[in-house]
Amino acid sequence: MYKLKNMLNIRSFFLVVVLPFVLFACGADEPRDPIEDELLAEPTVHEQFFANLASLCGEQFTGASTFPDDDDHALVNTELNVFVETCADDRIDVKLFRDGDTWHATWILEMRDEGLHLYHDHIGDKEYPEGEEPNTGYGGFADMRGSATTQYFPADQNTADMLPEASTNVWMMDMDLENGVFVYYLERHEEPRFRAELTLVEN
Repeated sequence: MYKLKNMLNIRSFFLVVVLPFVLFACGADEPRDPIEDELLAEPTVHEQFFANLASLCGEQFTGASTFPDDDDHALVNTELNVFVETCADDRIDVKLFRDGDTWHATWILEMRDEGLHLYHDHIGDKEYPEGEEPNTGYGGFADMRGSATTQYFPADQNTADMLPEASTNVWMMDMDLENGVFVYYLERHEEPRFRAELTLVEN
């Protein structure tokens, strides 16, 4: 009788204490849902930057260059207007106009499999149909120096092949969301080459 009672106590202990622990441990090894993991994952700074820029979709910024002091430069001593438009889940087009309304370029930011990428649509006096641009597509992937409001884009291999003199280019975009300021900056050989500061146009 004592042995039977003792066995029953051991069995009860196993069912109440041990078995739930074993089942929990086994459940921990079950495959995780990748979609659920993606939803729970913390956004990267590249994703945060893209989201912050997308939050400005439809907005206009106006300003001027602050460097260089060169009258021969097409973007110096002229009004610059930037429009954040064509905002999709993986692409944002930012259009730059000079002389008030002369199209100059489109900065295209894309979330690609390899990361956040910037490339420049044709720079000139008019837009061309897609595929017919005479000089377009240069830029690069964002590196790890940036933040949710600032990103750096070193020139990629495509840029080096297209424009060897621009192989050391680093483009930078910075957003001061609180004060409505957008900065576009370019350096080459670790020296400043161009900088523009633009302010949000209040509707």
